[in-house]
Amino acid sequence: MLLWLSGILLGLIMVKTYWHGLLITTNHGNRIFVFLPLILLGLVSGWVMHKNKKKRVILPLIHGSANALLIILALLQTLSGWQVYNVFVLGN
Repeated sequence: MLLWLSGILLGLIMVKTYWHGLLITTNHGNRIFVFLPLILLGLVSGWVMHKNKKKRVILPLIHGSANALLIILALLQTLSGWQVYNVFVLGN
């Protein structure tokens, strides 16, 4: 999750530096607004479960669901990232 956060930060920096804009890649860039809350939810819920170990039902379900959704979104980011590369870098 920390790698995803660093990827988001570096992606924003690169787009601002080289393409002089932010969120210009439509779906690929706009998914940050879904990614960030889910990453924070996964980090916080994992930290809470690690620090206060006890039998739980709801928090592990929320944690696992958020992380599963993050994996699906990461796969979508791979596809849309390929499209961004083709359009903005290769000019296809």
